Amino acid sequence: MGLFSNNKKLCPICGNPTPRLLSTKIEGQPICKECDSKIDLPAGAVNQMSLEDFKKYLVDFQDNQALQAAFTTTYHFDIGFWGCSVFLDETHGLFRMKENSGWVFQGKDLRSFRISEDRSPLFESGSGTLKCIESDVPARVSAMADTIARFHMEKQEFERREAMQGLYRCMDETNEERRERERNNDLYRPRFDVPAPIKEFRIELMLDHPYWRSFDEKISAPEFDRDYPRAEDYLKTYREQTEELHRLASKLMRMIDPNAGETRTGGAAQSVPMAQSAAASADAVSEIQKYKALLDAGVLTEEEFSAKKRQLLGI
Repeated sequence: MGLFSNNKKLCPICGNPTPRLLSTKIEGQPICKECDSKIDLPAGAVNQMSLEDFKKYLVDFQDNQALQAAFTTTYHFDIGFWGCSVFLDETHGLFRMKENSGWVFQGKDLRSFRISEDRSPLFESGSGTLKCIESDVPARVSAMADTIARFHMEKQEFERREAMQGLYRCMDETNEERRERERNNDLYRPRFDVPAPIKEFRIELMLDHPYWRSFDEKISAPEFDRDYPRAEDYLKTYREQTEELHRLASKLMRMIDPNAGETRTGGAAQSVPMAQSAAASADAVSEIQKYKALLDAGVLTEEEFSAKKRQLLGI
């Protein structure tokens, strides 16, 4: 109170003193912190409200307190630090987008939803069914096998030259010269900067609610390790993310219709060979590295190594 409260400008809703600085205003009039704390609205919505609209909102928000008090989280999907999260109370058929605060929505408030990777849908609600659409990401990762293999060979050649450079110079270079050489080597060290097949996942919830029409949040998709990219590592992380997104989609679908089934477009059987193909490509990279070591050791000739590399890459 006191220094930071204005006793001359009282809240038009409840009559309490209002903040002197950074107060929320309705029709140009500042409201108190207590009324402000009850605002859980889409960005900019409160600026479009009249005082009568806001008073009705507070009544509706107060009516929602019973659901807020009953809410017990049974499942939590974390969208990220800056995004909202999804909290479900599957026992009572409720969900909310903020932990321990804000609106609690009922299953009937959820009209539909869609979960996509970039612009391609993965899971979406249908009439009495959850639609699961097969992704082409495993196939696209498999198609990157040659690019990944070439990077590993370039990196191995760089590291071989780096080791030889250090061997020849370590006898007469100073500590400062060694540090400068290592800094330069690190500057030009190969990095795998090839973009991953997708950039992000998107979660869209469409609502039938007087104050909320939708939630639209994005999550970063996996990236390749810049120093040691491996197809199987990428696919492992990708599968973990999509499996959790499938779990979220299944639970949301049951919010809409507890008896909903599930349909798949494309079929899981097709995705297995693609994943296996990507893993096989990564195995080829590992084999090439072994034969490169034999070449460096003088066991194989350059012609023998090149022939084996073409065989493993299928070129």
